[in-house]
Amino acid sequence: MIKKTIHAVSIVIPMYNAEKYIGECLDSILAQTFKDFEVIVVDDCSTDTSRAVVESYLPKFNQMEDDKLKLIRRKNNSGSAGTPRNIGISLSRGEYIHFVDSDDMITKTALEELYPIAKKFDADVVHCERYFQFNDGNSPLTLEGYQSGELVKEPTLITEDLSERVKDLYNRRFLWNVWSKMIRRDFILENDIRMKNIAIGEDTIFTCCIVCSAKKYVRVPNMMNIYRVVENSISHKKMDLQKNFHRWIGELNDGFQVLDKFLREREFFQKHPDVKHLAFEVWVRECCGYLQEIYAQIPAWQFDEFIRKEFEDVENKNELMAFIFSRMNVFNVNLDRQSTMIQQMHAHIQQQNQVIKQQQEQIQQLQSQLNKL
Repeated sequence: MIKKTIHAVSIVIPMYNAEKYIGECLDSILAQTFKDFEVIVVDDCSTDTSRAVVESYLPKFNQMEDDKLKLIRRKNNSGSAGTPRNIGISLSRGEYIHFVDSDDMITKTALEELYPIAKKFDADVVHCERYFQFNDGNSPLTLEGYQSGELVKEPTLITEDLSERVKDLYNRRFLWNVWSKMIRRDFILENDIRMKNIAIGEDTIFTCCIVCSAKKYVRVPNMMNIYRVVENSISHKKMDLQKNFHRWIGELNDGFQVLDKFLREREFFQKHPDVKHLAFEVWVRECCGYLQEIYAQIPAWQFDEFIRKEFEDVENKNELMAFIFSRMNVFNVNLDRQSTMIQQMHAHIQQQNQVIKQQQEQIQQLQSQLNKL
């Protein structure tokens, strides 16, 4: 049963050991020009003073309204932001949900800008194509946006054609980060979309799911998120090769299974296996990009042993293995085609060089004859 909303926006913040940053994050929310919101901070068993910092902000928020700021503490650390975000979703009472990471901030007019757009379009999702970024410290803000293609100049409702949407996913036309979106809460609940407990990559799977199920998806040029690059965060943490390999194989399999289950339950993808296959490729490509970096640093036989060991106990691995096998064949065919084209181009260049050489010899002969006259 979907509970009645009492706020325009619920801001959900997953938190783990963010004592250095959570105060700035909450300050940016306190400064909002739009006041019809609630804040839900879900502490994932922080071992520093993060919880105490948030508690010090309770009077500041709650003087505006009772329970304006809620602090929830988990009993066990989940290892990712997915589970805390899901708790935030279940406790939220806002018409729309906006996720903010505990080390990031939002601009002063963020909610005032996006909420009216969401209402105007009756949007399931409002998607910001760019954001502000700065490195931890005193570096200046820069404008960022890694998605490809032309950016919108005004709020724009994208096509409802799922084939085109998945193509755009494949062509990197969407920011993966969940904090780049304002999402209608009832849409999330009705479609049973949740963050998965994946250490890195839960944003990508979540974005794939909302892109493949939202009826009204709006792109906007507004920049409301201020992303802080923290070198020791999960996404920037370096591991030894074997641990890194294990992590990315786990991400590859877990994400694939989640996406497979989600798409199999939707009639469109049952009727269009080619589009479903392309959606799989979006996720596998993201993971394989990191795996290729590992492959380049270890012998092939060791990489093979890693793969064999990782997939020994994987349940329901047939479709994943079939997909990877087919993609490897396509990749090899494309390499063969490219190699053939390169050889043909090389032969053509050699022929052209030979013609040029002959023409130069003829010019020299004519010049010699002219000199004798």
